[in-house]
Amino acid sequence: MHPQPPRPPKREAWHPNPRPRKELLRPRKVRSGVKLTMSDEDLRGNWAAERWIRLIEAAAPGEQMVEGIEYARLGQTRSLEFEPATVEAFVQGRSYTPYRTTVSLPRFGEDKWVQAIASMAEEAVYAAKLLVGELPSNIEDLFAPLGVKLFPAEPSELKVTCSCREENDWCKHAVCVAHLVAQQLAKDPFTVFTLRGMPGRELLERLRQRRAVSGVSGEVPVYVPRVEGVSDIIAPDLDQQLENFWQVGPDLAEIDTPMDPPEVDKPLLRRLGQSPFTESRFPLVGLLATCYDLIAEAARPDAEVDLLDEAESGTAEAEVPETEEPAAPRPVMKPKVKGVVGKGRAQRKK
Repeated sequence: MHPQPPRPPKREAWHPNPRPRKELLRPRKVRSGVKLTMSDEDLRGNWAAERWIRLIEAAAPGEQMVEGIEYARLGQTRSLEFEPATVEAFVQGRSYTPYRTTVSLPRFGEDKWVQAIASMAEEAVYAAKLLVGELPSNIEDLFAPLGVKLFPAEPSELKVTCSCREENDWCKHAVCVAHLVAQQLAKDPFTVFTLRGMPGRELLERLRQRRAVSGVSGEVPVYVPRVEGVSDIIAPDLDQQLENFWQVGPDLAEIDTPMDPPEVDKPLLRRLGQSPFTESRFPLVGLLATCYDLIAEAARPDAEVDLLDEAESGTAEAEVPETEEPAAPRPVMKPKVKGVVGKGRAQRKK
């Protein structure tokens, strides 16, 4: 008789309601999480962040408030993304999987944004501060006539959801995310525009275009070229390219740079407008335009051939008449340094 092979181990019987895993006593540690690094004093020193924190304090219970701030300080947030009118985050708690937490605000309609940007462009004070990256504390005065509020006044205007399914919407995970939003408002106040559906960069660009079209700043609209297959590519952050920033990739040979003249001539100079140096001896804008033309001419593929042809034909150098004598060199004027020249003269007199 041959020995029988060993039998495989029996599989555990499947149960429709398996026992849930027990929660840990402390939250699971997160490496490289998004942390709340600013102190409470620094947050309240910024008017935009302080207004946001007041909403959290009015909505979250005391215990959830304390635990949520602790989560934010420990960096329990695995990811934090700001989308138009929505903030989405994954917060790691005591469970084995992170909780999906979102904070959203009502989005403004396109008509409201058009009217708001028009008001910003007409008011020089608001436009000047916004274009330099400063959010005026009285920015609400522009939105009040439109019947909307840029900053929410009541916690009920915020929609908070979390997969932890606690009774109170403002759980510790939501408090954690909300404090990270306050920190972002302190660093970049234009985040409030993103929370209302308009990214800050887009608002600034539309504000510049609005002022340019209306002629307030003496500028002209800027032509932004769009290349199919290139303009749609999202470039990674600079921090992710530091190691190979100066290296040439294999795709360089496939780049086909068009050498045709641009559709709009010198758009940057047109955008800058007239030179502010009115008492300058030379027209700065004209000199820069000439430099751009010479550089563009030299960058053409056939520019080198043209220069060689001119050199061989003798037209590259200026002709000098044989009867004309070369001009005598000008004497070099030595600069006089006050105190040093006088000291030398006094020594010669002695």
